[in-house]
Amino acid sequence: MDATSLGRRLLGVAAAFVVAGGVLATAGPAAALEVDTTRAAPEVRMRVYDAADFADQAAGLPAGLTEAIRRDLGQSPEEYLATAAAARQAGRVVDSLGDTVRSAWLDGQTLHVAVTGRGATIAARNAGAEVQVGDVLADALAAAHAQNKLAYIDRAAERVVAVGAGVRGEPVRQVRLTAQSDEHVGGTGVAVRAPLADYHCSAAFTGTGADGSSRLLTAGHCGAGSDGPFTSGVDAVTPEAPLSTVEPREWHDLIGDPLGEYVQDSVAFGDGQDAALIAVDGDVRPEVAGWGPDDDSGLAVHDSVGALAGAPVCAAGGTSGWNCGRILDARTTVPVSGQDVTGFLFDACVLPGDSGGAVTVGTYALGLSSGSTWTGPTCADGDPAAGGDDLSVGYALTDVEALYGADWDLAVRVGAPQVAAPADDAPAGPTPTFTGTADAAAGAVVTVEIEDGPELEAEVGVTGRWTAPVGAALEPGTYSFTARTTLRPATGDDPVTSAETTGEFEVAERAGLGVSWPAPGHVSPDGRLAFEGTGQPGAVVALTVGGEELARTTVGADGAWSLRADSARPAGRFDAVLTQEETDDAAAVQPGAGTASAAASVTVAGVGVAPGAPVVRTPRGRVSVTDAGTLSGAAAPGAAVSVRVAEAAADVADAPELTTEAGDDGAWTVQLDAPLPAGRHVVVATQSVDDLTSEPSAPVTVDVTATTRSAGGLDGATSPTPADDDGLPGGVLAAAAGIVLAGAVVAGALAWRRRRTAG
Repeated sequence: MDATSLGRRLLGVAAAFVVAGGVLATAGPAAALEVDTTRAAPEVRMRVYDAADFADQAAGLPAGLTEAIRRDLGQSPEEYLATAAAARQAGRVVDSLGDTVRSAWLDGQTLHVAVTGRGATIAARNAGAEVQVGDVLADALAAAHAQNKLAYIDRAAERVVAVGAGVRGEPVRQVRLTAQSDEHVGGTGVAVRAPLADYHCSAAFTGTGADGSSRLLTAGHCGAGSDGPFTSGVDAVTPEAPLSTVEPREWHDLIGDPLGEYVQDSVAFGDGQDAALIAVDGDVRPEVAGWGPDDDSGLAVHDSVGALAGAPVCAAGGTSGWNCGRILDARTTVPVSGQDVTGFLFDACVLPGDSGGAVTVGTYALGLSSGSTWTGPTCADGDPAAGGDDLSVGYALTDVEALYGADWDLAVRVGAPQVAAPADDAPAGPTPTFTGTADAAAGAVVTVEIEDGPELEAEVGVTGRWTAPVGAALEPGTYSFTARTTLRPATGDDPVTSAETTGEFEVAERAGLGVSWPAPGHVSPDGRLAFEGTGQPGAVVALTVGGEELARTTVGADGAWSLRADSARPAGRFDAVLTQEETDDAAAVQPGAGTASAAASVTVAGVGVAPGAPVVRTPRGRVSVTDAGTLSGAAAPGAAVSVRVAEAAADVADAPELTTEAGDDGAWTVQLDAPLPAGRHVVVATQSVDDLTSEPSAPVTVDVTATTRSAGGLDGATSPTPADDDGLPGGVLAAAAGIVLAGAVVAGALAWRRRRTAG
C-alpha cells in the first residue's frame, strides 16, 4: 500500500471516529454537563511570552544556531526563545493534568489538549489550554502504528502523514578520516580508529559519571561496528565548519589528540534504546558547539526538557552543524537500521554522521539524534521514498537518565547571580528590593544572605531575571551580602549550586535611584523602551532621551518602579536618562505633580533599538531581462542596506553581498553590473543602523523572462515622509504593507515546507 492509499484509509478511519465521537458528545443533556473530576486545580498555567523580553538571551546564541532558526523556522531568535519557553511551560501543564490527557500539542504558544472525558475539561481550561474531548487523529495514528507504518500527525492539515522511507542510523565509515581536538562540548564529532577505516558520529551533551568523571553522551549505534562494540580509543572531530562543507581531501587535517574511550557496558542499541557514554580525558563544558563562522561560543545547556508535539527543536551534529524544525510526534517506536528505538519524531535535517548529536529546545537539552531518512551528503538529499516528508528520530534525555541512573548526570550551566540593585552608587531605603539576572534555568532559586539581616529567596524567570524584596526594615548603615544560584535539575539529579557573588550596599533614610534593567548596551528588537529599578517610595521617576521626556511613573511602597515609553523609538543607539524627583512628602507625589526638592539621575548608556527588516520593492514577480538590472526598496533613512540575490535553487546566504545606503526619504537602489539572467531568483535584504543589523527581509521571488516586460511596478523615488515606529518611511510602508504581510506569510510557509522537502 502506498502513502496515498494509506492516507485515504486513515482518513476513513478518522471519519468513523468522528461519527462515534459525535454520538458520544451529544448523547443527552448529561453528556453536555462539564464536571471537574480532578482532585485539585493544576498548579501551573500557560502564559504568553513576549519575544522582546528575550532580546538579551537571543544576542548570546551562537551564530550558527541563529542562522538555522531564521532559515528553517522563519522566526527571529527572540521569537524562537519565547516559543521554546512556552513549550517548556506546556510540558509542565501537561504533567500537572496527569492521565486525563489523551494527547497534547503546541501551535505557536497555544497549548492544545485532548482529554479522555468531559470531566477533565475544566481543569485543562483552568490551566490555560485549548481543550477537546478525544482525539480522532491520534486514534488514526494508532491504527497506522498497528500496521507497522511510520507516520505522524499534521495538525495544520488535519491528517495523518505516512512516510514510506526507512530510518537509518549507523556510524559513518570513512577511509582514514582525521580530526583535530578541542575542549569537550556537545554537538561535535567523535571518531573511532579501526584497523582499516575510521568511523565517526557526533556527541550530544556533556555530563559526569557517578564518580564525577567527565563523560560525553552519544547514540548507542555509534559505539559499535559490523564486528561488534568498538574497543579502540575515540578521537575528537571538531573542524572549523561542519563536515558536509569540508572537501574530503581536507579531512586528513582534522584528527588530533585522543578524546577517550567508550564505556563498554553503556552501549545500548535496540529494544527501545539508543545511547552510549564516552569517558573523556579533561574537562567538559555544559555547552553545545556553535557551528557558526568564526564563532567560538556555544549554546549554554540550562536543564533538560520533555518532548511535546509542535515544539520547536534545533539539532547540532558534526556533519551538518545546526538545523531546526518541529516535533512531529512526542513518543513512538521506530525501527532505526532494523533496531527498535523509542523516542520522538522531528523534521530537522540529520545527516549521516550527525547521529548521536544534540537536540535542543531553546537552551534546554531534549535528547540525541538516533537516525533519519536523509541520505546525505547535504540536507537537500532526502530519501525519495519519503515523498518530501523526511524526518528524524530522537532518543529522549529522560530515557537516557532512566537507562543510566547515577552513572550519568547532565552537565548544566548554573551561573552566579548578577546583582543590579541595590546599586553600588545609590543608597537603598530601609526595605530594599534585590534584583538581578542569573545565567540559569527558569525555576532556579537565587538565595541572598544579608549580614546581620534576613535571608532572601527568589525564583529565576524565563528571561533570567529575579527579584527578592526585603520585608522587615533595616537600620541605616552598610551591609554585606552573599548570593548564589541553585538548580534542582528536571532529571532529579542532585542540586547544582553556582559560585558565590558578594557585595555590599548602603541603607539610608531616603533611597537613591537604581536601575536594575536593562543593562547598558541592551538592544530592543521592537523599539519599546522599558526600564525597571528601585527608588524612594512615592518619588517620581522620569525617562528622557535626548532631552525629550518619554515616560514617568511613581515608585511603589515597596521601593520598586517600572515604566515603558508611550511610543517606539527609531532604530539606532542612544543614552537613556532616568531621573528621580522627590518632594517634601514623597509618598503623596503623583505623576506630573508636586515640586521637586531633590533629584538623582542614572544614565543607561548605549541602549539600542534594532531596525526592522527593509522592504524590497523591485523587481518582484514576473519581469523582463531589461527590468532586472536595478534593485530598489525602502529602509530607515541613512541606513546601510545589504542585498543578496541568488538563483532560486541556491542558498541566498552564500550569494555575494551588494551594499548601498538609504536616502533621507528611506529609498535605496542597487544598480547591478548586468541584469539578472532569465530564470527564477530570490532577493533578500538587511539594513544596519549604527552597529545594529535587522532580521533579513521576507524573500522576494523574481521570475525573469526574455520577452515579457513587467507590468506597472513601483519604480521611482518616494517623497520624503516621516519615519514610522520601525524607522521606515511611513508613505513607503503604507504602499508596501500588503505586499510585506503577504511575503511574510509565504516566507513562513516556505520555511516550514523546506524542512519537509529539502531539509
